[in-house]
Amino acid sequence: MMKNAFKTTAFTLLIISVLMACKKKADAPLDFTIDEQNLTECPQGANCSFLYADNAAMIGNNLTLTKGQYRIFWVRSQGDGRTYWLYMQAPMLGDKFLLSDADVKAGKVKYVSYCAACYGIDYKAIGGTVKGIKIAKTDSSPEKWLIEARVGIGAEGATEPVSTVVLKQYYLAAVE
Repeated sequence: MMKNAFKTTAFTLLIISVLMACKKKADAPLDFTIDEQNLTECPQGANCSFLYADNAAMIGNNLTLTKGQYRIFWVRSQGDGRTYWLYMQAPMLGDKFLLSDADVKAGKVKYVSYCAACYGIDYKAIGGTVKGIKIAKTDSSPEKWLIEARVGIGAEGATEPVSTVVLKQYYLAAVE
């Protein structure tokens, strides 16, 4: 009787282990590519920069960058009386990363804007995804990353975005 109970338990655990292993393989989050066509252009009349820093971290709501254990990507767009920054905190390891909706909501993506006509509403990243792939360096080009992001922007506590930042662009290392 004990042998049968042991065999049944062992068999059940084996089946659960196999199913969990298959699920993990099916959910492989870094199994993606980013099409290098149709890059996002800076809005007409605005100035944009797409940069990243290695071994950095984001501190506070005004986003001071300091030394840390992450790779921080940011876009700065300035024009028409408004400036915004979108900061994305990615791991330092690997040549790909994916920030999920849960990561955005957890604060790994931050949005800061300065706008005279925004009536003091503090907007923030409230959801979305960010994907990044390191582009192989050649003799004539610096290291760069291709980032594709779709991030919903809303007021504190909002569940639906009032706008969405959509971008696909190359990011170059910031000069220290």
